[in-house]
This record gives sequence, C-alpha cells and structure tokens, in this order.
Amino acid sequence: MSTEQFLGSSTFVCPSCGTESPGQFCTCCGERKLGAQDRSLRHYLDTLIDFLTHFDSKGYRSLRYLVARPGFLSVEQLRGSRVRYAKPLSLFISINVVYYFSISLFSANTFTTRLAVQLHQNDYYPGLVSRQVERYLEAEKIDFADFEMKYNERTNVLSKTLIFLFIPIFAAIFYALFFRRRPYFVEHAVVAIHLWSFILLLLALIVPAIGLALMWWSKAPSISAVLASYDNSVSIFLQGCIAVYLALMLRRVCAVTYWYCASVALLIAWFFFQVVWLYRFLLFTITLHSL
Repeated sequence: MSTEQFLGSSTFVCPSCGTESPGQFCTCCGERKLGAQDRSLRHYLDTLIDFLTHFDSKGYRSLRYLVARPGFLSVEQLRGSRVRYAKPLSLFISINVVYYFSISLFSANTFTTRLAVQLHQNDYYPGLVSRQVERYLEAEKIDFADFEMKYNERTNVLSKTLIFLFIPIFAAIFYALFFRRRPYFVEHAVVAIHLWSFILLLLALIVPAIGLALMWWSKAPSISAVLASYDNSVSIFLQGCIAVYLALMLRRVCAVTYWYCASVALLIAWFFFQVVWLYRFLLFTITLHSL
C-alpha cells in the first residue's frame, strides 16, 4: 500500500507553517487538519471530560487546599514543598480553561469585554472609546456592524491571554505592602496566582450557580439577564468573598497582624472592579491596535 493510499488522497495546507500535506497531519510540524467535528459541542464536552478525568491527584489536592485553606498552597510553594501540589501556573491555566468554558455557556463578560460593554456600560472612559472607534471607522472606511463583529472576535481571543496581566498587577500591590516580609517579587507573584485561581473559580462556578437560582426565582429569560439585573448585589457578594479569602491568605503567607491583613483585604476588594476596568481599558487598547 502506498503512503498516499494509507493517509488518504486529500491534502490540506497547514495553517501553522503553510506546508501542503497529504492526509490529516502536516508532514512538517505535525499540525492536525481541523474538521467540522472539532467545532462541535460534543468535541468541547469530550475535551472537558478528558480534562477532568486526567486532572491528577496533585491537581485535585491543590484545588481542595486552594478553596479550604487560603494561602496554604503559597506557603508550601515558597518553603520548597512542591512535589505534592500542582505548579501555580499550571493550576491557574487549568482553572482558566474551566472559567472560559463556563462563560461560553452563560454569556458572562467579566473579562471578555465586548464592544457594547466598552461603549455603553462604561463609567470610566466612554468618551475615549467612542472617539477611538470613530477614528478607526473613518480611517478604515468600514461600517460599525462589521467593525463590531471583527472587534468582538479579536477581543475574545486576546482576553484569554491578557487575563495573565492581573498576576503582575496584584503581585506589585502585594510587593508594595509586604516587601519587608517577602522581599522577592516572585514570592508575591505566587500569591497573586493562587488568589486569581480562587477568583476564577468563584466566577466560573459560584456566580453561575447564583445566577441559576436567581433565574429560577425571578423567572428571568437567561443567566446573563438576571446577573445584569442583580449586578450590584452579585458584585458586593464577590467583593465580600475576595476580602475574606484575601485576609486569611495574607495572614498565613505574610504572618502580619490580623488588623493589617483585614485592612489590606478590604481595600483591595473595594478597588477590585476598578482594577478590572483597568484591565478592560488595556484589553480595548490592545484589541483596537491589533485589528
């Protein structure tokens, strides 16, 4: 049997390296040909199930400690006990996968901020967004509908990477407040990674559960609609969870007084959504300049 008969007569141009190859795999880089089945809901469900069933004992142990013992994973990582737990970035990326799967089901836009949110639900820089959009439309000679679709597709992709910006931002805050206890910036980055792993769990699992309960109680048409209606209440709940978790976390990691940990945690929780809007501004700027 010839190679062509074995692989199949069809060819495809590899999107990664541009090589034309027979069969289903690129002969240069090994990229697999994308088929219709790869875009199906069943494929994504299979991927999620495979992720959950192959998430090893380290991952499940780390998840348990992440939720039940704030700061414990950070302390273990910083003192050199790493074999029994998932690496901080690996844990964050794994939870990030679950988070983006969750928002794809419930149409939340906390970090994947569509153009309509930037334009019409923006209390910080709406005029700047409007001017930048108008300038882009005039320069590119494109109508708004096409631009919005193009923008939303690009910002959806970029948000999956730019969410990592929260780690250095919060690491810098922790370093400024606790550098005498933890003199290395990387130590604070570990704490920031574990904090944001917990926050993503809240947004991926707890907030949708609250939305489902409110949707059933209020007879709302969708979770996104009910969360928009109860936005202030849900925001206060999130800030409260972050404040309590962060206070316990900082107390364990930095070993400072309870009142200082509580004060810092309340301050950071209070300004949490301002930091989110800083991220959204960076996301808007980078998305617009990448089109």
